[in-house]
Amino acid sequence: MPLLWRYLLRSYFQIFLLCVGSFVAILLVTRVQEVARLAALNSHVGKICLFTLFQIPYVLPIAIPISGLIAAILLFQRLSHAQELTAFRTLGIGVQTLATPVLMAALLLSVLNFAVVTEVTPRCRYYSHHLIQNLTLINPLFLMKKSKLLKLQDSYVDMKMTHLGKEAKEIIFAVKDGSNDRLSLMIAKKFAVDDSLMEGKNVTILSTTGEEAPFYDNLIIENQETMSTSAAALSSLMQKKTGRIEMKYLTLKTLLKTFSDPNAKEKTAKQAKFEVCRRVFFPLITFAFTLLGFSVGMQMGRGRKKWRISIAILLSGLTFICSIAAKSFQLVPYKMVFFYALPLPILFFASYWFQKRTIEGRE
Repeated sequence: MPLLWRYLLRSYFQIFLLCVGSFVAILLVTRVQEVARLAALNSHVGKICLFTLFQIPYVLPIAIPISGLIAAILLFQRLSHAQELTAFRTLGIGVQTLATPVLMAALLLSVLNFAVVTEVTPRCRYYSHHLIQNLTLINPLFLMKKSKLLKLQDSYVDMKMTHLGKEAKEIIFAVKDGSNDRLSLMIAKKFAVDDSLMEGKNVTILSTTGEEAPFYDNLIIENQETMSTSAAALSSLMQKKTGRIEMKYLTLKTLLKTFSDPNAKEKTAKQAKFEVCRRVFFPLITFAFTLLGFSVGMQMGRGRKKWRISIAILLSGLTFICSIAAKSFQLVPYKMVFFYALPLPILFFASYWFQKRTIEGRE
């Protein structure tokens, strides 16, 4: 490998890895509360560490493109301000020659991001969800707290949690019975989890017999001073069991089979198409962002121009706004594809325009 390539790539990846590490650290800080809730379940240290590692691929599809943009801008800004860029051009090394190693690195990162977003992230999502489901069987109060990890299905909970999730007071729990489309209500002064049992005090249960009547329901009211039930059984009752797996848990190969299956429902096929487009979008902007950063970072004058950085920030913001808009139209394929494709020609045109001004010696 030429000495120039080693110099540029080493500087580029130093900044890139620092940025990715910062994004991962920020993600883990935001997930501290959820990790603490897992620890409150008396989980093994290995499971907690495994869950923490499963969170890292969540941020990588976005962290890699942004880190590539920042690394390219900072690298070529430093070359410009230290007059190294001028020295390279004086030696006959053109802009295209300087761009080659960085763009090849961007292409490699795009392939890496594609593998992460299509294979690694879905599997980590699935394993993380499966791990949480197993752990909530130990303590249903953790599930009732409506954490971000698991949301209750067809149910409502209001309570005051104490003692690290082992005890709750003033509980109101309503759940829909799928067999007769009626609600069951449970009110308790206190619930506590002890090993595999959940013990309650001053518990009132209101349920129906399931018998249909024209103008009223047959109700059963139970008042118990104390009660105990299996924690695992209550957790299973609260969690809605379904044979369907969400699209975000599927690998790319499975998604392609889903929307090409003639027997698949129209809504399911559209959701699969959206997920495929989303996973292709992030690798594409990885290369486009690095190209933009390379073009913006090069400056020929001695003055430090900030308007280039402002345009790069606006374009990156536009890109992610378009991705959010595409998600809003996930059931309208042509609008979804339009918003995902819109930023790419803008990014490539802006990169060409900045490079043209630099080659011509204009600021």
